[in-house]
Amino acid sequence: MWTASVAIVVVLQLHSVHVMTATVPACGLPGNVVLEAQNLLRDLGPAFPVRSCLPYNGNATFPRRAFTNGTQCRQALRALHESLQGAEQVFEDYDVALGEGGLAWDRHMLDDFQNLQNRLLREGGCVSTTTPPPDPGMSAYFGNVSALLQQQESATCGWSVLRRDVLWVLNTALHRHHSCFSW
Repeated sequence: MWTASVAIVVVLQLHSVHVMTATVPACGLPGNVVLEAQNLLRDLGPAFPVRSCLPYNGNATFPRRAFTNGTQCRQALRALHESLQGAEQVFEDYDVALGEGGLAWDRHMLDDFQNLQNRLLREGGCVSTTTPPPDPGMSAYFGNVSALLQQQESATCGWSVLRRDVLWVLNTALHRHHSCFSW
């Protein structure tokens, strides 16, 4: 009699654990949206203007250590989320000058990218609350990009640096950490 009641309690406990784990939403990002954002950013405009931006290229160096070979899914998703969040703040703080005298970027593609960026930030909000702590190199990087954007002669290069580096983050996350995304 005692073993039957113990068995029932164990079964009920296992069932409640199963129900609890089934109702907790997974924290992640949809891979198809990340891929679409990468494609939009890649096709947004011409390649990085190496010659004209060479003097400014070293002023904003992305902290690539976030994607070292041993990086786990949580770290990779966190780095991706932080990058998108930092880029979003830059887009909010500075106007992107397009057209004559500005960037040769497609306005429609930029808007579409920013919509996907916002979606990824919303859907991946839980990523920013997971360990590890934020990378201090990220805030320094975005501060350096902002400094480039504040100067008239380097603003175009600042935007090009931001695009190049966010594109690198999206590409690296998709290729090195493909299994970390929901597909």
